[in-house]
Amino acid sequence: MSFAELLLLASALLAMAGAVVTLVFRPNRMVTLVASAALLLLGLQQLGWSRAISLMPQGERNYWLDLSLVCWLPVSLAWLLLSITLGRGADLERLRGWRGYFAVQALASVAMVVALQWYSPIGRTVLGVGGSSLELTSFGVAVLAVLLLNISLASANVESTYVALPARWRRAFSAATLAIIFLLAWTTVFISSGILLGRVSLWDVAKSSISFGLLSLAIPYSLVRRRGAEATVTGNPRPFYETLSFVLGVGALLVSLALVQISRLTGWSLVRTVWISILCGTLLGIGALVVFGRLLHKVRRLLEPYLYTSRFDPEIVWTGLSHELDATATQSEVCRLMPARAAAITGVEPVTLFLAPNGASEYTVAGSTLQPAPVEVVSPDEPLACELRASRHAIHLRGRADDLGMIPILVENAKQIAACEAVCAVPLSHRGRLMGFILCGNPENGREKLAGTLLLLEVVAQMVTTRLTSLERGA
Repeated sequence: MSFAELLLLASALLAMAGAVVTLVFRPNRMVTLVASAALLLLGLQQLGWSRAISLMPQGERNYWLDLSLVCWLPVSLAWLLLSITLGRGADLERLRGWRGYFAVQALASVAMVVALQWYSPIGRTVLGVGGSSLELTSFGVAVLAVLLLNISLASANVESTYVALPARWRRAFSAATLAIIFLLAWTTVFISSGILLGRVSLWDVAKSSISFGLLSLAIPYSLVRRRGAEATVTGNPRPFYETLSFVLGVGALLVSLALVQISRLTGWSLVRTVWISILCGTLLGIGALVVFGRLLHKVRRLLEPYLYTSRFDPEIVWTGLSHELDATATQSEVCRLMPARAAAITGVEPVTLFLAPNGASEYTVAGSTLQPAPVEVVSPDEPLACELRASRHAIHLRGRADDLGMIPILVENAKQIAACEAVCAVPLSHRGRLMGFILCGNPENGREKLAGTLLLLEVVAQMVTTRLTSLERGA
């Protein structure tokens, strides 16, 4: 038995043992049932790879190799389902938006297994310095592309859930989150190189068992040892397409496929295609950032969490404010509490809260640190509300002369901005619905601190949104 087979067998045993442990010690929960099934499927799939490698010398076509490669799809689909159910408790409404995707993927997986009777995802075996490699047909490239997409979506959902969990459950899920991010990093490199080179190395397949093994240890540890099966998100999870995992995974997939197509169309070597694409992409990117101010602000928005989160601890803010918000019994109490507490926590002044209470057609002032409070009204179809509803992030209201998209807000909502002495706006968004927003002034330390303050304001806004939504449900 080769070392590669030993790695695969060890990974398979870890996965199946993790499935048993999770099911036995945390039964009767949706998340543990899905986790056990995902771990069991992963173990069986790893056994299939081990069997396929042991039969390499026999025959021209190895059906175990074909089946093991294609079976990565239903296994990745099971892990995607697990990523959606993590931290949901009894609230599984999020599954509704994924039903179509799961139906298409399930049908595609069955169709690919049936297609193995006539087509093979693997061509001839190539012997090289690093061991045996398998040439990929177009069928095989499609399988790897869908696999990377599923793993990117699973990692994105876990990342989104992790951010929305309270501090206690974040610590419980930290091991599982790190393991699936490591799996995404490995598969991104593995699959991207496979698509670019048109072949996969069996040694790389064996090495993938390391990341699968870590995941097989981390999931039972988080769900059983740290009682993560009982976790429920308290925040409003960001959409999966706004996570770094999704951007990196899908970006790597699209870039790899594009480079292969450019190489085929031009007849250039892969190395030449890569270097020319990097040069052209860099020049076009710099030009776009210089010419299009809105794109520059989006890039800045992506970088702000990495540049400014060190200025505050979100967990401390969340823990301190959550106790005060939990003590409120009505929406009016939240509205009275929120402006003053937001001003004290973030150091901005003034703070004015706009809400559309009881399904009202307009956003009115529900609370403010200004005395007397403004009496301004914002319609849902006005530019300010439309921009906040679309962006779901805090926006600057001053100093954006290079962004033509801000002109309608600065013109049509000038009266409200002036009355509230606002330099930024923060949305209160819940599942695509704009419940309200906050208009805030400059921070105490001046405008140079505004970027970091916006992130802190978003944390406060998310907590207020969660509490208002909870009170709506209990009404």
